[in-house]
Amino acid sequence: MPSSPARKKKGAPVTGAPLYLRWLSLLCAVMALFCVGVFVIGYKDPSFGRVATLVALVVASVALLLASKRLSR
Repeated sequence: MPSSPARKKKGAPVTGAPLYLRWLSLLCAVMALFCVGVFVIGYKDPSFGRVATLVALVVASVALLLASKRLSR
């Protein structure tokens, strides 16, 4: 019985959707770090909207990373 082409082999490079989701996860993490940096240096004070944005970026980063791992299996 031939193996299906959709099945991933161990050690195969990550391509397509999992790679895209990892890049989006990294982008969200970098933006969250920038947001924290803005708060730390005192450029802007934390407001409800800014803190909500920070929380959304952290949650999105984790969710996208988990989704990329699930797709790469």
